[in-house]
Amino acid sequence: MRRDRVFRQVLYDLGIDVELDAVHSSYGRVESWWVGEYGGRKLTPDQTVEAYRDLDAKVFINLFPRATEKEAEDVSKTVRDRWPAVEKTIPLQLYPDAEPALETLKSRGYRMALVSNAPPDTQRAVESLGLPRYLDPIVISGLVGYSKPHPEIFKIAMRGAGVEPSETIHVGDLYESDVVGAKSAGIEGILLDREGRTSRDDCRTISTLDGLAQVLGF
Repeated sequence: MRRDRVFRQVLYDLGIDVELDAVHSSYGRVESWWVGEYGGRKLTPDQTVEAYRDLDAKVFINLFPRATEKEAEDVSKTVRDRWPAVEKTIPLQLYPDAEPALETLKSRGYRMALVSNAPPDTQRAVESLGLPRYLDPIVISGLVGYSKPHPEIFKIAMRGAGVEPSETIHVGDLYESDVVGAKSAGIEGILLDREGRTSRDDCRTISTLDGLAQVLGF
């Protein structure tokens, strides 16, 4: 994920060298807390900015448990201030299985939407990757105010796609946001666990997007 690379680069520019895998793991560990803190209510644009600063601060504390709250807040502010400039230096990349899976689903007549917990400017990133040719609607939490696992963000996507919960599945890589959240909206949640780190017996799990073929029966 590009956020891992941006965060790591800003830390490096501040004289703090951290392995990319450590940053990725830290975001994963903090995500459940963030979802519990911010996922159950609608946020204004200003509150969204603060929510992501809070996420970065918690990631820093997770990486450096001896850091003070003030140090974490200072780092998170710097990360968010420098994010737009640093992001431009890091190319956007899709996972290799993403576009083939989207192409296959499109060719079979599936209607696909994007539901993402992300800042408002993520819309530009999605467009630059050419994903709107597959995904409509595109629902970004920073634009609609609701974040996964809140059921309303899923309902916004379903209304935009003109589908009912019984006709819908949601695929995502975070259990609390994507599986629990989808269930709260009456949707089956499929967990995408690329690294084999999660074991759940209450949902179907795939390791790559290629696994959707079996889930959907083709």
